Amino acid sequence: MPEKKIKKGAPPWMATFADLSTLLMTFFVLLLSMANIDVQEFREMLGAVQQAFGVQFDVKGEFQPVMPKELAKQDQMGKVASPSARISQARTAAEARQMSQEVKNFVNEQGLGSMVNVNAGSNGVRLRVKGHLMFGAGGVVVREEAKNLLKGIAKVMKKFDFYLTVEGHTDDQPISTAQFPSNWELSAARASAVLRYLISLGISDQRLTAVGFASNYPIAANSTEAGRIKNRRVEFIFTKQPPRLAVD
Repeated sequence: MPEKKIKKGAPPWMATFADLSTLLMTFFVLLLSMANIDVQEFREMLGAVQQAFGVQFDVKGEFQPVMPKELAKQDQMGKVASPSARISQARTAAEARQMSQEVKNFVNEQGLGSMVNVNAGSNGVRLRVKGHLMFGAGGVVVREEAKNLLKGIAKVMKKFDFYLTVEGHTDDQPISTAQFPSNWELSAARASAVLRYLISLGISDQRLTAVGFASNYPIAANSTEAGRIKNRRVEFIFTKQPPRLAVD
């Protein structure tokens, strides 16, 4: 079919419409070919289309999205969480705050506020208990005064779906007895004693872990008696994820 020619004296908009149709067709051809084009070629063609439409920029900028420096650094380290992961973390943090508040209420009711420190974080709850509330000097038998606290912890664990790691900590004063050759054995035995008592209260052993850290994680200077008293402690770490890490 022969191409229709624009008659002389035709309205100016007809010529403009024909040019626009040609440019649109060219633009869609470019879109179709973008799947197999490299960045440099795309920039060149993008400039040609811009000139055809009469679009000009004083400064040509990069068109690819740029990630903020902090997020880029986290992304390189594999730390940028997916949206679903962020939602899960937010839920965990909210549940941890609720759990810690119930523990604080119980601790205050028992008059143990000066002996117990409770802290909620984004990944769970840390409960820090002074050692002399839990055990006698050099001993590994849970004191009667501590059993009400452990009953409160068991009650909270039955309400909230958290795993618990019980940590035993000592000061740096050496110990060497037939039962405990070092602070490693003493701290581990104390953590295990607490774990066994929680099991007796109906907590599944699959949710519990006991570990001894000896004097490796002090929270105060061991150079003073006051500091050593603070370092002799039992910590309860509540997390949503099992504490055992996979390596494969």
